[in-house]
Amino acid sequence: MVTSMLELVDDWEFNVLGIYNYRKPGPFDSLFNFVRENHDKIPGDIVESGVYRGSSLLGLGMLLKELGSTKKVYGYDSFGGFPPVYHAKDDLSEFDRMAETGLIDDAHIAAINRNRHWRETLSGTPQSTATISTSGDFSGTSLDYVKRKIDLAGLDNVVLVDGPFAETMTAQSTDPQQIMAVLMDCDLYNSYLDTFNFVWPRLADGGMIYLDEYYSLKFPGARLATLEYIEGKPVELVKAPQKLGDFERWYLKKRS
Repeated sequence: MVTSMLELVDDWEFNVLGIYNYRKPGPFDSLFNFVRENHDKIPGDIVESGVYRGSSLLGLGMLLKELGSTKKVYGYDSFGGFPPVYHAKDDLSEFDRMAETGLIDDAHIAAINRNRHWRETLSGTPQSTATISTSGDFSGTSLDYVKRKIDLAGLDNVVLVDGPFAETMTAQSTDPQQIMAVLMDCDLYNSYLDTFNFVWPRLADGGMIYLDEYYSLKFPGARLATLEYIEGKPVELVKAPQKLGDFERWYLKKRS
């Protein structure tokens, strides 16, 4: 049963509970600031594709409560890790082709190669799409685990949608009818395309899609799917202000 929302004060409390601390600077600044500034201006709810253990999902739910918003956050995930079969565009070798064709620059491919080298050196095994993330294949979660965190946080504005994206993100889905913002944190080529196909027709003019893996050292399919999908569409691809030592952060804004 959902009770009153947790009153978290210190950063360590967010860390212990595995909730993104949206009150301090972090990788999702552009998304959370967009929600703060536009929750009462742009219609629609928020979608997250790729929930894993619910850190950013709960952070978004808590922020909406603090803002007094009636919007909801819909979290889509299979809660069972990566699918057993990957698209060819998720193979790590795609990074080399992307570098050769200018889709990523020299500094990006150099970082990709260093990351792969360090991980292979430490693990003693070649890296693949299924192993290169620090979270492995993302199977270290469950629907019940995330539900318990939502109940603990006292949130009644978070909706979990369990299942493969191809089955849960369909034109027949009635909710959410309109979308204000999207956090795409689902890594893989097909997952990105499934999310785009679902959210784009429902995304309000001026709405945002935050692309967690557009600049990635691990998942080439995310950038490939993004560039393919947005071609010819009324959209602005934006690089967020970069903090010293941080990755590049990118998002889309839908134009009317």
